[in-house]
Amino acid sequence: MENYISIIRALHVLSGSLWIGEVVVINFILIPFLSSLQGDYKKNFLVNLFPKLFNLASILSATSAVTGLLMVWLISDGQWLRLTQGRWGLSILIGGSLGLLLTLFHFFMENRLAHKIGLGKNGDDHQINDVHLKLKIVPRLGLLVITSIFLLMMNGARGLF
Repeated sequence: MENYISIIRALHVLSGSLWIGEVVVINFILIPFLSSLQGDYKKNFLVNLFPKLFNLASILSATSAVTGLLMVWLISDGQWLRLTQGRWGLSILIGGSLGLLLTLFHFFMENRLAHKIGLGKNGDDHQINDVHLKLKIVPRLGLLVITSIFLLMMNGARGLF
């Protein structure tokens, strides 16, 4: 059983780390670069790159959520009430809940944004600018939430505060 938990934990940590890394790259590299582009350059960059980023975020967020739930279930022997006790349980409960909410937000709300980007292939500049504005806000909020999740999980695992 311990071997399974180690493999699941490794997948969880890897997917969570890659997910936060992707959000950092989007916020600090891609969005500022996109802001410097105009017209067809902006449109081409947006419609060719961001759907791939959304797909990667889907894989990483789902992997992180599923492995996290599985790991907690295995570690707690299915006794979910353990999550309401102590530093470990509360950190995992709050961080996991935020992670699950962020994953659901990604699949339901950001998917609409990804759809708009896909429509932007034939859309006008107003539609592209609207998507760009949302891309300035959504990833920043996502970075705040995913950083909070990361810190809560580190606290649960190692007791940082």
